[in-house]
Amino acid sequence: MAIRNRALVAAVAAVAVAAVVGGGLLAGSRGPENRSGAAAAPLAVTTPPASPVATKVLIDATKLPTGRPPQVPYLRGRAVLGGVGGAVRLPGTTPVDAVAKVWSATLAMEVPNATTSNLVIVGDNGTVSKRLPGVDSLVSSADGNSSAFATGGRYTGFDGGLVYFRTSDGTLQTLTHARARDIEVLAVLNRSVFLASRPEDGEVTTLHRWDVDARQATELPKILRPVAVSSDGALAAGLPVLTDSGLCSVVTDIETSRQKWRTCQYRLDTFSPGNAFVIGYPPTAGGPYGETTLSTLDANDGTVSRTWLGPSLRNAVAEDDDHVLIEWHDQAGPQSRSAVVRCTITTGRCELATPLSPEPLLLSS
Repeated sequence: MAIRNRALVAAVAAVAVAAVVGGGLLAGSRGPENRSGAAAAPLAVTTPPASPVATKVLIDATKLPTGRPPQVPYLRGRAVLGGVGGAVRLPGTTPVDAVAKVWSATLAMEVPNATTSNLVIVGDNGTVSKRLPGVDSLVSSADGNSSAFATGGRYTGFDGGLVYFRTSDGTLQTLTHARARDIEVLAVLNRSVFLASRPEDGEVTTLHRWDVDARQATELPKILRPVAVSSDGALAAGLPVLTDSGLCSVVTDIETSRQKWRTCQYRLDTFSPGNAFVIGYPPTAGGPYGETTLSTLDANDGTVSRTWLGPSLRNAVAEDDDHVLIEWHDQAGPQSRSAVVRCTITTGRCELATPLSPEPLLLSS
């Protein structure tokens, strides 16, 4: 998956916030002191209020405790790790922009240069079973049983493209998405693929749904500039406002096309598996070396639940409805050390999910 850095202008509740040190939260409370020398009357037993939980949390991966490995696939160097199954080493040295696992197959989207891309499908033994040229977007289903990928997106300059649906047994079905540009697969659910595209003479992408057993995709024209679809196909995040001055993101109910809420302070990205939250970045996000902040927002009403800060946060995915995995880098530059950091929404606390390393790091699609 391409780095999707999005949103965050932190709006923090006006409370006394505990100091944040190395991703941990330090908070203290004091009860009343009797400074009088005289005998004091018995005091009623009271329960002090709970210490406030910090809404903003600074991550320093060099000081975090070690937790369990990521439970979703990720790339470290040339090895695809995490999720179901063992490690699979990708052959060659071509840069990789997205990875996914579907049963015994590992899928990797290679990007040799700014105008070329292809998909490599690798077996458990590291042998390439198929190579598909021109593929420039890739997603997998939440249950790990299927994947979708497409040509005709950001690495190609021609009209039209192919959309692929692949099942766990390797069966491929293809949709010819003619007279379209900027094609990008966003989600796959059962036998439906959600994708973004625009007509060859149009300027704005809209959401489309391809029911795999049908011969064409159905446009959902009210969902503009879609960037994410929830894993159950119920919600979409899009950018209805995108100007030189800024942007606004909106979460829409796909079935009714009803906008649930809007924000102009965050650029929304991926949803958690059960739609508990959506990840957001600053509205100006999109640089090659990530952002210094990212947030989680309630997917139902847009309330900011947590904001994390770091020297370079380059990508994040939801591991479940209470944990987010973050690609943390120790500097905003090409020669950085990185790690996957797991942070808990309810507490704000973080832990190392992988060791620090200078090798390339990429969370799965």
